[in-house]
Amino acid sequence: MSKIRNAKGRTDNNSGYIRLFGNVEFGKLFSKAQATVISNGSELERMILERTQIIENLDLFIDETTNGLTINGIYTSPKKILRKSRYALKGYEPDLLIFIVESQRICKVIELKEGDSFDTKKSSGEQEHIAEFTLKFGSKIPFVADYFVCSFNQENKDVIYNGFKKVFEKEHILTGKELCKILNIDYDEIVNLRKLDQEDNLKYFVEEMLNIDEVKQLIKEKLK
Repeated sequence: MSKIRNAKGRTDNNSGYIRLFGNVEFGKLFSKAQATVISNGSELERMILERTQIIENLDLFIDETTNGLTINGIYTSPKKILRKSRYALKGYEPDLLIFIVESQRICKVIELKEGDSFDTKKSSGEQEHIAEFTLKFGSKIPFVADYFVCSFNQENKDVIYNGFKKVFEKEHILTGKELCKILNIDYDEIVNLRKLDQEDNLKYFVEEMLNIDEVKQLIKEKLK
């Protein structure tokens, strides 16, 4: 998990958080926290990819697999690799492609999420885009392709199903543990590393709050 202390947030005085609280310093602190929340998804993706065998050239990988030249194993392709290939489709890029090369070749198209609750319009759009991509992409590669949405931090599939307004069938839903099992990486290691940042975030946020005179005074009044 990213650290609030390293986030930039908005540095001007027009942040919505400044208008919300009426305090410039407090608003900027909340803006840094929000920026950190947004960056967590990218950081999670990076941590997962660092523990996998990344495809450097998707065109070459698929050509070699077609010709039986790829060693059995699990391979991943992030967005930036897909984007450079002839398989890129305008308008949508999944977060992660997982290629399993065994007796049967399988490609799992993954949309990776931190949270587990989205509005109906966003959920429907996600499902339509990933389903369309998987259909078109799958028709061009020597793999059986299927798509999944993964809510990394939620272990209950019913919660994920309901959080996405039931537009993703349960067979298209993965928990973080299930994703890590597919990739043969350690789920607990990733979770524990991110918890270290949680401790730092809490400490930093409280310390910064106490450096704001107005906040400090309000806390003193409440503690009387």
